[in-house]
Amino acid sequence: MDRRGENLVRPLMLAIGLHIILLSTFVIAVSPEAKTITPPPVVVIQATELTFAPSAAAEARAKKQQAEADRKKREAEEKKRQEEAKKKAAEKKRQEEARKKAEEKKRQEEAQKKAEAKRQAELKKAEEAKQKAVEEAKAKAAAEAKAKAAAEAKAKAAAEADQKAKAEALKKQAALEAERQQKEKALEEAFKQAEAEARALEELKKKEEAELAVLNALASEKAAANVLDAMTTRITRAWRRPVAFKGGLEVYLRMSLASNGELVDVRVVKTSGDVLFDRSALTAVQRAAPFDEVKQFDAATFEEKFRSLTVKFRPED
Repeated sequence: MDRRGENLVRPLMLAIGLHIILLSTFVIAVSPEAKTITPPPVVVIQATELTFAPSAAAEARAKKQQAEADRKKREAEEKKRQEEAKKKAAEKKRQEEARKKAEEKKRQEEAQKKAEAKRQAELKKAEEAKQKAVEEAKAKAAAEAKAKAAAEAKAKAAAEADQKAKAEALKKQAALEAERQQKEKALEEAFKQAEAEARALEELKKKEEAELAVLNALASEKAAANVLDAMTTRITRAWRRPVAFKGGLEVYLRMSLASNGELVDVRVVKTSGDVLFDRSALTAVQRAAPFDEVKQFDAATFEEKFRSLTVKFRPED
């Protein structure tokens, strides 16, 4: 029996008892003995308000409806959260793809520039070699023509002398022939020596140019390293220690600079694992800019060393 049935039994029993008492009183009142018997006192029963508690089935249905409503609410909230997560993921993916495309385009452009510069250098070198070969051929032809003209002049003189005196001419002709051969040999040896000296001079010039290039490269590398140290020091001085910073952290930052030292962009390429520390490092770079030190370098050195560079930021504990 449920609670509602239990609440009905008690009032029902009270009502039955009341009716029994009233009926007994009536019987006694109409009986002959009733005239001599004092009527019993009337029992007054005060009526009370009866309340009915909901049944267990009704409570179960109410709980089930409430649980279903809560479930639907949770499902709606979960669906909304998943949709927002999908939107964020899609936006992040789109931004990442755009960044990769931009970097790939930049790499391709730089590769094209380097290839074009290399091709122009090779063309220039080939043109210089060709011009040098032409000049050497001209010099050689002029020397040969001069030697030939001298030989023809001597032959003519010998022929004229031969006409004057055959006997003496034959003797002189032999002497002249020997002298001509000796001069040609001397001329040939002088030409070979001149070529050897020219080659030696060219080799010496190339060697000096190579040594000068090495010295310039070393000086440029040293200057670039000094400038990079100075930039790192300025960034460290501009850094503000975050709250609860425990030290021992490092973050790698990719910086993009303009040729006048202005900061174009800075981003984290390898995080320290601490978002506040990474953010403080980015802010320090922005405070330290511009980096006027890079103005001292030529365009080629700036493009190679400072157009885009990665620095490790690790402040002292």
